[in-house]
Amino acid sequence: MQELPDPIAEDAAARAAGRLAEVLPDLIDVREEIARLQAREARLLAVADEIVDDWVTDAGWRHRSEAELPHRVAAAEIAAVWRVSDRTVQRQLDDARSLVHDFPATLASLETGRISLAHARVILASGSLIARPELRAEYEESVLPYAEAESATRLAPLARRRAEWYAETTFEERHRAARLHRRVSVTDLDDGMAEFLAVGPAPIIHAAFDRVTQLAHGVQEARDTAGDEGAAADTRTLDELRADVFADLILTADPLSVPLPTGAAAVQGRVQVTVPVLALIGDDIADPFEATMLDGHGPVDLATARALAASAPGWDRILTHPVTGAVLAVDRYRPSEEMRRHLKVRDQHCRFPGCRLPVTACDIDHTHDRARGGATDAANLAHLCRRHHTVKHNSAWRVRQRPGGVLEWTSPTGRVYDDRPVSTVTFVTDPEFDLAPF
Repeated sequence: MQELPDPIAEDAAARAAGRLAEVLPDLIDVREEIARLQAREARLLAVADEIVDDWVTDAGWRHRSEAELPHRVAAAEIAAVWRVSDRTVQRQLDDARSLVHDFPATLASLETGRISLAHARVILASGSLIARPELRAEYEESVLPYAEAESATRLAPLARRRAEWYAETTFEERHRAARLHRRVSVTDLDDGMAEFLAVGPAPIIHAAFDRVTQLAHGVQEARDTAGDEGAAADTRTLDELRADVFADLILTADPLSVPLPTGAAAVQGRVQVTVPVLALIGDDIADPFEATMLDGHGPVDLATARALAASAPGWDRILTHPVTGAVLAVDRYRPSEEMRRHLKVRDQHCRFPGCRLPVTACDIDHTHDRARGGATDAANLAHLCRRHHTVKHNSAWRVRQRPGGVLEWTSPTGRVYDDRPVSTVTFVTDPEFDLAPF
């Protein structure tokens, strides 16, 4: 694809970038002011919560049923003023109490506009596992720098991973309890529609979604192969195809309403799990960053990880730098596509700033266009989703790859953003080890 081939288009893009550059500082100021106001609101909600606690104490109520009523009354009072649900206010009161009393560093970062309320909620949600104040402080110190540099969605898996190290109960214990709440449910929607919800172990749910997606892509490819006649006969989007494939698999155990290519029954769901080798032979993991992870999601239990490893047709062996954690090499006991596996392990998701679409839904892109002399090696390749692949090649966004797989993005207005591989976000960069050996 050519980049802005028309001089008129180039001029239009340059004018738009100039106008955006004028608006951006005000947008930044507004977002920081919103964060400051949200921090102030949290402090006020915490005061309201303390007032209720004093009410309970002064009244001499000790039973939980007695103490609950004042909290409901206060939540209803605030909800009436705000014209929202009192259940929503109750959740906000709980979050405010935790933010003010248990996560002061996070509150301070919110007050100065360095993070958003969404970031704060991610830190609180993961940090709720940590009971001891000194350990919560260490947890905050380790995740806040990342929160101040990345989106809340990218922060979430890292925060969960870090919180596991400080948790009072093990992930396996909590997972065993959570498995007891596996369920499926249906919620009626408007216009004759309904929503099907399934809750289960993350690797199984992700693998199921991936299988449905692969089958839907197979339909698209068959349609494209059929040419204009096939395209005219079937205009369904990927989401529509996923829904139809899912319904047929559930109702008939065979996707009948969707004409699939030969071999569709053999399509298997794919998940990528990073398993420390010691986790395969022992129950204890000493390093907080060696948790067993479902890439793109978060921690998984060791039993599931071992089962996946046992059933895998081959294993990827990942060599990482002992200090930086950067992926240095990937090999496999059954050789195939070494470079693709290395990039998949390194990137884990789309490498455009803020995007977390998993690599299974992305394409490998030449950072420096191959048609213009870019090399096909790990130092010039990265995963981009279709949306951001199009943005890169058809706009004034620019990117260059630095040592360690760091992508330096420059926006049309001249702002620079560094996107670091997930495996290195908690460590310093050592330029001595930066490239895979291919």
